[in-house]
Amino acid sequence: MAASTTVTWEDAPGDEDPARRAAQIASLTGLRGFAALMVVLIHTSVLTEFSWLGVPEYGPVSLFVLSGFLLYRPWARWGMRTGSRPDVLDFARRRLLRIFPAYLVVLLVVSVVYADDRPEGAREWFQAASLTWIYTTQDSVRNSLFQTWSLATELSWYVALPIMGGVAALAARRMDPRTGLRVTAALLCLSVPISFGYRRWVETEGLEDYLTYTLWLPAFLFCFAAGAMVTLLLEGERARLVRLTALRRVCEDRWALLVLAVAVALVGTSSVAGPDGFADIAYGEQQLRVSCAAVVAVLLLLVAVFGPPSGPVNRVLSAPWSNAIGRWSYGIYLWHLPVVVVLERDLTFTDGLGGLLWRLAMVLAVSVPLGAATYAWVERPTMAWARRRYPSTSPSRGRRVLDPPTAASSSTADQPSAATADTQRRRSPEA
Repeated sequence: MAASTTVTWEDAPGDEDPARRAAQIASLTGLRGFAALMVVLIHTSVLTEFSWLGVPEYGPVSLFVLSGFLLYRPWARWGMRTGSRPDVLDFARRRLLRIFPAYLVVLLVVSVVYADDRPEGAREWFQAASLTWIYTTQDSVRNSLFQTWSLATELSWYVALPIMGGVAALAARRMDPRTGLRVTAALLCLSVPISFGYRRWVETEGLEDYLTYTLWLPAFLFCFAAGAMVTLLLEGERARLVRLTALRRVCEDRWALLVLAVAVALVGTSSVAGPDGFADIAYGEQQLRVSCAAVVAVLLLLVAVFGPPSGPVNRVLSAPWSNAIGRWSYGIYLWHLPVVVVLERDLTFTDGLGGLLWRLAMVLAVSVPLGAATYAWVERPTMAWARRRYPSTSPSRGRRVLDPPTAASSSTADQPSAATADTQRRRSPEA
């Protein structure tokens, strides 16, 4: 999932001043943290009479949208002839090293602590360790690690992206740049009928193990493509192929997109989108629910990318505590559900608002420190090792992670100054 995606200096457009770019990176990191907290909220509130609390589907959908935005950029640049051809081997290596070390640590710890959800036999261990369990029967699902379905979906996106991005870029490079951008945008738009056509096919076929089919990449391809579309527009503007005057004008309004996002979220949580919680809902209700979540995710991404740093949303997203949660979000995402399951087994909670608040306090009190420890002791050392072991050779790479919201001066539009690069090198290398 996009919670495992590192936000780097190049994840903000190079034609902006350094302070603006650092602010945008901080907002993107905070947005990742917010999505992870929404996942925690949903999985906690559903155990209470407040199962309506939180926007259904928003957490994983938002992370998919963010992943599409961050990871599609090299292919967008290559298609527009503003960047070099992406190194697929380098991409795959970094993505695998970013996801699996922390995940395998959590899998082993949970298997020791909570024997009820321990995989049985070599086949189940392989499926759990390789994140391929969503392609098998529902019997292989482990309650304490069920949230990792989105990791498995994300992993399939990593496989599909070089193929889809490469084909689109090759087609675009055979045309004049503006036509190529339009063709690429049209190809991204095809993800909408593909996703909802696939969802309808799963519904009408009455497939055995219905649940697992609904978790596969085709069902969420439009979410990744929506984030990729934002990247395409951003890079198109940077290459002077498209003007985003109207979009920027709307995004510069401090409240417009936030109010719209709240309105869409209210529709997604209303009775029109089905009953609260994880109850079975009708096909139309499910599609409305996931569509509302995707729209909210895209709106907040647009605010983070195009909105003013001083706006209310970006001020919250770029706050130091929000950025800390963003950096630890992958670990929080991995640990929170096992924590929820164990607490429900061992503790008795009261009903009402007090029970909800006590659950949330307990889950966060355990999950956040575990997430921070996982980032410090597993994720960050792995990223440092990966950078030393597999240094980037492409001139369009050589990136460094900026620990937002630290702003630094830049000697050029696209590259930090030597002092900035040295500071970033000492802090947190790119995944």
